[in-house]
Amino acid sequence: MIDWFRQYWPYALALVAACIFAAFMIKKAAAAYRRHQTEFHAQESEMRRLKALKERYVPLTKTALEKAEPSELLEGTALGLQLQLQKQENMERAFLALNEAQQYIYTLDVFLSDKTAEKFFKENGQLLIGKIVPAFHEIGLTEFEKTIDKLAVMFDENDETTSIDRTFVSAADEAFSSGDLLTKIKLQGANYIQNHPEMFCVND
Repeated sequence: MIDWFRQYWPYALALVAACIFAAFMIKKAAAAYRRHQTEFHAQESEMRRLKALKERYVPLTKTALEKAEPSELLEGTALGLQLQLQKQENMERAFLALNEAQQYIYTLDVFLSDKTAEKFFKENGQLLIGKIVPAFHEIGLTEFEKTIDKLAVMFDENDETTSIDRTFVSAADEAFSSGDLLTKIKLQGANYIQNHPEMFCVND
């Protein structure tokens, strides 16, 4: 065997290299499979969660609002509104047909879903951006109005007077991503909905 390796060492090296490469590819494939499984289960879990949310909040009734968990009421209400909008031929026109309270809650849910202020202002049109400051005001988060308003101006493509201040944006997103603001939006949004049930629910 030793003599064979001495005589055919280039082939031996190639064989070793092939084995190492095969082991690397197997490890990489295993990691990709685990990642795929994790993503699949996460998506499956999210679909089950949304299905359960739909069952609890669609249609929105007084009973549903009274039984609602505050932490999920804003999302559940927005989901009901979203399903209404999707049935319409023109979602923009359908959104404008919602009453102001519904527009505010829908906009706040999109803000929560985007997770960062920068993403919200970059990826949504003026229809939603124009509602976010009054939405904050309406549910009582007035201490954040100036920050949100400044961000809206920064990301307004039609505004040439204000450039994007990256330090300000980073500080705002860091504050928002801490969870404190997101929790406040959920809870104060839920309180607003339950204080104005006639604006959101249909009769049982």
